[in-house]
Amino acid sequence: MRRLLVYIFSLTIILSALSQNPQTKEFSRWSITPEYGYSIFDGDINQSLTNIFPTSFRNVNFGGTLEYAFTPIWGISLDYFYFPLRAQNSSPASIDINTDLSTSCLNATINFTRWIFPETKSKFYVSGSIGIGLSYYTFDVRYLNGDPVLPGDTYVDVKRSGQVLPIIVKDKYGLAGTIPVTFSVEYNMSKPLAVGVRIHYRAHTKDNLEGVGYLNYDGVTNDVIEAGTLYARIKFNVFKKDHIRVIPVSVFDPDKGLVVANDLAKKLDKLKLRVDNLNAKVDSLIPRVEKLENILSNDGPDSDGDGVPDVRDLSPNTPPNTPVDFWGRPLAIQSITTTQVPVNSTNIVAADVSKNRINWDDIPAVYFDFDRIDLDNDALVTISKISAKMKADPSLCVEVRGYCDYMGNNPYNNLLSQRRSDRVKAEMVKIWGIPFDRIISNGKGKVIEPKIKYRPNRRCDFFFGKL
Repeated sequence: MRRLLVYIFSLTIILSALSQNPQTKEFSRWSITPEYGYSIFDGDINQSLTNIFPTSFRNVNFGGTLEYAFTPIWGISLDYFYFPLRAQNSSPASIDINTDLSTSCLNATINFTRWIFPETKSKFYVSGSIGIGLSYYTFDVRYLNGDPVLPGDTYVDVKRSGQVLPIIVKDKYGLAGTIPVTFSVEYNMSKPLAVGVRIHYRAHTKDNLEGVGYLNYDGVTNDVIEAGTLYARIKFNVFKKDHIRVIPVSVFDPDKGLVVANDLAKKLDKLKLRVDNLNAKVDSLIPRVEKLENILSNDGPDSDGDGVPDVRDLSPNTPPNTPVDFWGRPLAIQSITTTQVPVNSTNIVAADVSKNRINWDDIPAVYFDFDRIDLDNDALVTISKISAKMKADPSLCVEVRGYCDYMGNNPYNNLLSQRRSDRVKAEMVKIWGIPFDRIISNGKGKVIEPKIKYRPNRRCDFFFGKL
């Protein structure tokens, strides 16, 4: 016991010296944890097979730990615990085991949470420790009736053919080395206080903590104490400065914080370079996109009135009523001179197309309801007539020009007129089998006059020619 006290006193002196180091005064490092819980004695106790719980599971233990933290991750601690080991042996001699064990250990501690997540702000911490120490124990072995077992008492060993052997109870105390391993979960309630639960596994260098010699023959390992304790961690001097257990690693070690900051700065520089490159590409694309928007738009000046704005009109002096393509170039077709010859699906074959004697007066425009592209029955009849004529003359082509009335803005009407002409073209191609390349669909937008909802202006006209 005297050695244990000297050991504890020496360690306290060393830790006090460390705490006076000028480099360690910027943070609070000391804490103490009073603990209370239950333990199980894992020794060489023969117990009844009908017991649900081991007879050693009735031991209330208590103790505490004094810790000094070097860093937010690593530390050192000195603990002291009292473990009353109580158990009942059933055979070959029925006796009660009563051992009082006091142990003190020096431990290395590690904060797993701070190790894995150096910058976490969580209030929960998972920690562990491993150490080495010394245990002092006294024992009092008694029969079940309360009489003490004395040196020289014997028992009948059934395993040894009924031999009468000594129980061997000599000394009343003993010493053993201890290797403790602990695992704890802790919650920091406030700056000075944290609460937690700890699991202990304490192995010993002796196999006779029971104090009974004959039990040692049955054991195959040294004695172990397993315990669970509740504790409160009291952190010292935390109102003047932060405790090192709760600060990020970068705060404790500015150099590491600087490394983290430099890494972030490098990543930001790379990101800025990529953004700058992207901005340069966008800046180079903006003029091209604006030019493309002007080309695709039907808005803007149209000097020759062919429905193609000057910005994309490759033939700016096209004569009036000349069929043109998207770029304002005259289509490679020629108008057909017409005479007043009635034409229908039965006599179109007989018409002299080659001599330009076809009359189209009986083919009206295709009309639409307001803001619609649906084809009604009249429209389907008109399309069927045109398709029949085009089937009769494979050299005939047609431009379908779509229009809208005055209501609505230009971009919307430009799109609507194109959709109407595309709808007519799709009907001729899919239903009547007219080749796709013999039909040109062209949306001309809205008709300026009259400035009202006017059905005659919601139409598609047909302009015929020869390839």
